[in-house]
Amino acid sequence: MGPSHLTRWFSRSVFSVSLITLITAALAAVAPFAARAHENLRPSTDDPATISGVADVRLTASEKAALEQELRSLDHTLIQAIVMNDGLAPARLLDAEFTWIDRDGRSRSKSDLVNRIVLLSAGADTNLTLQTYGRVALVTGTHRLMPDNAPAFFARVWIRQASSWRLLLYQETAAPDSSVKDAHYTVSHADWPGRCENPCRSLPYKPLSSEAQEIVASFMAGQKAVFDGDAETANRILGDDVLFVTPDREQPIDKTERIALMHSVRHMGAAVQPPPAVASMALWVFGNGAVMSADQESQSGELLRTTRIWAKRGGQWQLTFSQHTLVQ
Repeated sequence: MGPSHLTRWFSRSVFSVSLITLITAALAAVAPFAARAHENLRPSTDDPATISGVADVRLTASEKAALEQELRSLDHTLIQAIVMNDGLAPARLLDAEFTWIDRDGRSRSKSDLVNRIVLLSAGADTNLTLQTYGRVALVTGTHRLMPDNAPAFFARVWIRQASSWRLLLYQETAAPDSSVKDAHYTVSHADWPGRCENPCRSLPYKPLSSEAQEIVASFMAGQKAVFDGDAETANRILGDDVLFVTPDREQPIDKTERIALMHSVRHMGAAVQPPPAVASMALWVFGNGAVMSADQESQSGELLRTTRIWAKRGGQWQLTFSQHTLVQ
């Protein structure tokens, strides 16, 4: 594999592309819930993760098993409600700020899906996994999309408020159609800026709480590490269980693969595109778990809908999941 091919492969796999101002008209046409940039802190009196000084909450084996059973049951109930087009399901299962991001990057709110939850219909879920991060739970897997039977990776993000779980986000990522895919990365290396400002040094988002500030700092440090080829910093910020989902790859990549790609590009001395610029961001902190949503734009003008899950471990916020969907 030649240096230029490797550079393109790496750049596409991490969506490291440069800063361009987001076109206002495009935002108006496809603005998701992340465009309502805000921060939402939801304390719960029955959650030890919200107590000052408590970062990592350890569950006993029986408690963890009970939690997983509860979440799997809720997730199954959601799927059944979708199949039955149950008009009561949005009120029972979806958070007030729920957003569905479909394979084309379009977003729909809870109000859009009331009595139309059947819009979420897809083929049977396979390869299901469940991860919990305090009051944040992540269900991932694959299924076939209708009506063309296209394969897609999905993520459903559940959050716990008080004593109940609600679905905050449902995102699907599939390979874009060939006309869009062939248009990718048409900007030459000579046009890449040599410095990464947004999102490496600044963001159009101001975190208010200390926890949110720490998460945003980790996010920017991680983006800068990718641009600089700083594998040591990336290794510290990325959780060992992290997965990266992008529309140009059939399978997610893990931490080992991500770090290996960084080493490869640095060893070849190849140029790296700056990460995609953040146009808008939303962040929800739930004890020792957090959900980050952002709209980002590539140098060639592509819009990306991104979701990231963060977990606080050993006093440090680490990235545990990242998913990108291309707006078509």
